[in-house]
Amino acid sequence: MTNVNENKVLRPKLDIYEQNKQIHVIAELPGVGKDNINLQIHDHTLIIEGVLSLPTADGEQKGYEELKSPYYMRTLKLSDDLDSQNIKADFDNGLLNLVISKKTTDDPKKIAINFN
Repeated sequence: MTNVNENKVLRPKLDIYEQNKQIHVIAELPGVGKDNINLQIHDHTLIIEGVLSLPTADGEQKGYEELKSPYYMRTLKLSDDLDSQNIKADFDNGLLNLVISKKTTDDPKKIAINFN
């Protein structure tokens, strides 16, 4: 990823909802290309990063530049009931769609008691 200090850090807008025992996260990353997006999980924290590459003058030309490529970053703490090792991710037209399944939990099981 690009050096964060050189870029303006933006927080992508998110929609989060639950459906069919899955958590859906939609992140808006307008203008970010497929080579400039990064997803990571670390200690139940989801890290979303992306860089919007803007055209700039090449090294040969002198000029005045105020624009820096915006750097998107957002972190989400995932609850323990989510399967953070099984996340599906799709990226299309600036929208990142994540689907995180909930861990399956065993239903309570009745234990038979032997009476003497």
